[in-house]
Amino acid sequence: MTVLERRLMNHLLLELESVNSNFQSQLKDRHPALTVYDLRLCTYLKSNLSTKEIAVLLNITPDSVKKAKHRLRKKIGAMPEDDWKALFISI
Repeated sequence: MTVLERRLMNHLLLELESVNSNFQSQLKDRHPALTVYDLRLCTYLKSNLSTKEIAVLLNITPDSVKKAKHRLRKKIGAMPEDDWKALFISI
């Protein structure tokens, strides 16, 4: 990834997180055990990003994203068949 692409990616990430700051604070109120990393992952999932896209943004492997999603489901009490976007609509 070039320097310009990295700068653009960082800018987009900051915009995405700032737009969803209210969502993150409401989510943290409902689930106080969530970490900053969990909240960031929730923001990406709410934005309907794929596992591969999230992996690129976080600079980790897709398998690591899958494991993080599994741990997140346990923390918020979601079932494996639950849709992420549907889970976050009410927040």
